[in-house]
Amino acid sequence: MDEILGALKSFWEGCDLTLNTLWDARNAVVTNLKSSEIGNIAGFIGQYRNRFEERKNGKATIVASSDLQYGLSRILGTLYERENVPIKLQPFRKMEEAIQWLGQS
Repeated sequence: MDEILGALKSFWEGCDLTLNTLWDARNAVVTNLKSSEIGNIAGFIGQYRNRFEERKNGKATIVASSDLQYGLSRILGTLYERENVPIKLQPFRKMEEAIQWLGQS
């Protein structure tokens, strides 16, 4: 959890936010991560509401290699919607599909 929050903090506190973001979680170990902690991630992101306008209508994708990663990513996407995060979050299992969804080559 600390690594996830650290990466998000670095991203949101960076000078130049990107409209679209790809998070490669294929090698992440999330077996100890509880679904309730996913809500903490959405809440953590909420503290950066002052920067949401910079990413309005942006996209974020998480590339997951396991069922657990994929499922937790879907939960996070639902929480994004509930918290009115103006970014569409979509998990994928294949890097190529994630890149294509972001509209990148």
